[in-house]
Amino acid sequence: MSTQQDSAVRVVALVNLEAMIAASGGQYWLEKVSRSRVSVGTYRQSDEYGGREAVIAVFPCYPSDYMTDKGIVNPRVVLSAMRYVGDVDDQGYGLFHALCEVTAVRAGLEGADWSVFRFDSGASVLAHMDEIKRAYNVSNPLTSD
Repeated sequence: MSTQQDSAVRVVALVNLEAMIAASGGQYWLEKVSRSRVSVGTYRQSDEYGGREAVIAVFPCYPSDYMTDKGIVNPRVVLSAMRYVGDVDDQGYGLFHALCEVTAVRAGLEGADWSVFRFDSGASVLAHMDEIKRAYNVSNPLTSD
């Protein structure tokens, strides 16, 4: 008998992931970006001697097909880690859970300021959209706002 599964997988652009990492206050860093993988690092809790060891999460990614991304490196990152390098005590998921629970949005295509919120399946972004529009004086072209 095989296990059944039907779930939604969260995908973010690399620029969004970079903003999420920047908002972590140094807890995470972007380790490496390759053609099909994005690696993000963090430190696990110190051992009894006070030493810290790095744990690297390896996330799959795929190239963007959006016209605004032509000529730049901005792959789509699947926020479901394939493996955790350096995770000796099987705590990798917990170490990166906080990073995967936030979302970053930017006002406009060329906006430099990011707003980072805790991710609740889109509910928190929708709840804060009025706040974002007021802060950046942005109207939504898809509605008549």
